[in-house]
Amino acid sequence: MALIEVSSPHAAPAAPTRHVLRILLRSPMGAIGAAMLLVGVVFAVAAPLIAPYDPYETVHVTIDDIYQQPSAAHLLGTDDAGKDVLSGLIYGARVSLLVGFSAAFIALLIGGVVGIVAGYRGGRIGSALMRITDFFLVIPDLALQIVIVAIAGQSLTNIILVIGALGWTTTARLVRSQTLSVRERKFVLRARAIGAGDWHILRRHILPQVLPLMLANMVLVISLAILAESTLAFIGLGDPTVISWGQMLNFAFGRGAVSAGAWWALLTPGLAIVWVVLGTTLLGTTLEEVLNPRLKRHHLEKDRSMAIPPRSAAEVALAAPARDPDGPILQVRDLAIEFESPGGPLRAVDGVSFDLRRGETIGLVGESGSGKTTAMLGMMRLLAPGGRLVGGQVFLDGEDLMTLPDAELRAVRWSRISVVFQGAMNALNPVRTVGDQVAEAIRVHEPEVGADGARVRAEDLLERVGIGRQRFDDHAHAYSGGMRQRAMIALALACRPDVIVADEPTTALDVMVQAQIMELLASLGREMGMGTILVTHDLGVVASSCDRVLVMYGGRIAEEGPTSRLFSDPQHPYAQLLLASFPDLAAPDRELRGIPGTPPRLDAMPPGCSFAPRCPAAFDRCRVERPGEYPVGEGRRAACFLLDPQGANRG
Repeated sequence: MALIEVSSPHAAPAAPTRHVLRILLRSPMGAIGAAMLLVGVVFAVAAPLIAPYDPYETVHVTIDDIYQQPSAAHLLGTDDAGKDVLSGLIYGARVSLLVGFSAAFIALLIGGVVGIVAGYRGGRIGSALMRITDFFLVIPDLALQIVIVAIAGQSLTNIILVIGALGWTTTARLVRSQTLSVRERKFVLRARAIGAGDWHILRRHILPQVLPLMLANMVLVISLAILAESTLAFIGLGDPTVISWGQMLNFAFGRGAVSAGAWWALLTPGLAIVWVVLGTTLLGTTLEEVLNPRLKRHHLEKDRSMAIPPRSAAEVALAAPARDPDGPILQVRDLAIEFESPGGPLRAVDGVSFDLRRGETIGLVGESGSGKTTAMLGMMRLLAPGGRLVGGQVFLDGEDLMTLPDAELRAVRWSRISVVFQGAMNALNPVRTVGDQVAEAIRVHEPEVGADGARVRAEDLLERVGIGRQRFDDHAHAYSGGMRQRAMIALALACRPDVIVADEPTTALDVMVQAQIMELLASLGREMGMGTILVTHDLGVVASSCDRVLVMYGGRIAEEGPTSRLFSDPQHPYAQLLLASFPDLAAPDRELRGIPGTPPRLDAMPPGCSFAPRCPAAFDRCRVERPGEYPVGEGRRAACFLLDPQGANRG
């Protein structure tokens, strides 16, 4: 067996800045935007070195020097004053970018303070600040800028202050929205509980969360500020003592460039404005997608990176198992999933394979972080942002879900394979009734049933899971935690699927209701020939409800076998320790033993067997070589060198 090469577990992760830079470079839109903006900044900084002439220098010109066509002496011709257009364009970048960056910083400062205070404090202060924001938001910025600049004076400082002071409203609303979300998170509540003051919470917990989003928005504001300055200068309200791209357009239009046919005097500053504005817009949009969690792709959105690259028809035909009405309804083969991280891709699921038969219930157990939920979501191509499938096949009744087009996969989800999500409150729409959401799945996949038929079936499902048909028109907030979880089970059963993936379906329920729900799932499985995959930490539920058990650790299956055999005689050291840490009612005097150490981090996965650092029976081979899966009886397998039938378990 070949040795597995792994990176050092002590390698320091890349800095967040490097992570953002790497994403920008991988994004064509972000990379192009950054390059375009960088060109403008380089021209502005190096203007005295690269400009052929100094446009601020007073020189004597004649009528023949005005509006000269492009030539070797003047690559972009001359303007109405006989000065070199290229030099004016390069020096104009200084003023236009200075206005853009300075005004954007002012807008960031004002909008950031208003948004954070309004979002964090709320109440009357927050309402008052947002009413002020709304007032400025409805006033046309350009009209107000024209009035204020005309009254205050046409200096560059006044123009920067006016544009910045009127451009903060969008930033304020965006920051307030993010602050409202962050302030309710548990780490903020924990900081408040330990006695931290408002300033400490704002500085250490709120600001680090919203600052990246503010900076991304600032890049977008730069483009708006440059456009605003160009507009003011074009209509004659720019600073006459400096050269900007807007000022160049103003002079060209006002002093006969059109009648003289001097297209170069008009086109070049216009293209310069478009160049920088487009660059900042592309860069800002990419940064916002990277840094704003509200804009990141959700795992239900269309994302080509989630699907394994399509195989040829011949490869699919060879890989697909023959359809057997008495065979497994679901077959997973070598499923592998990675997540992007600052330090590179992390393998979260590595070579998971199993079969699920009709009417069978499989329990998927293991410590948090072992890859249970990730494997199940990846199986349905419902991975969270940053996750991608890198290998494997998932055959549902002989059809590979990994190669299905998006439209066909949407038709399969919920009608043939559905999910009971763990976070019921997050999965249910708070503004729609629970019954309507159960009926919605029926209307989407079975339109022939009709609205009335969908309601009748949804009411029946609510009755069967113990909620009652009279609660059909109630919203999720009117349900208890346990009732919401039961509603999710009713929703998963709405279209009578072939397979249900239940992710901690009984977490919020008491013991009696747990038994009722598991009995309901089991009876429906037998009645409808439905296979069930139960993802849970509760070994008691597994022992009483599951036909087979898969024990996962470090993204791999450590042991698989019939429930009774695995619970009575576990073979893998991890399965042995996991069961030893769970109380046994048949042996109340047995001492409970915890598993030493902690599960491995994905960015510090040990070489060889991932359980070796915690395993009391590990030897040298375990630390350098990854074990295969060895048969340990009929229908059983385990990934441990102690079970190697070749006897190669002696270091």
